[in-house]
Amino acid sequence: MKANDSHSAAPPTDEEVEHVVAAGPRGAIALAGIATVIVMAIWFAFYYLAFLPRGIIH
Repeated sequence: MKANDSHSAAPPTDEEVEHVVAAGPRGAIALAGIATVIVMAIWFAFYYLAFLPRGIIH
């Protein structure tokens, strides 16, 4: 198939690109934030449930 196929979508206009860029990567930032919170919660749970009950190392 050729790049100039009549069945392909038209390239986006500058206005459409500006609209998408102005919206920003909110979904990716939200996903990264949620993943970070989950990892930190697992770390704190492991710390409080596994390390602290063992006591101080002598």
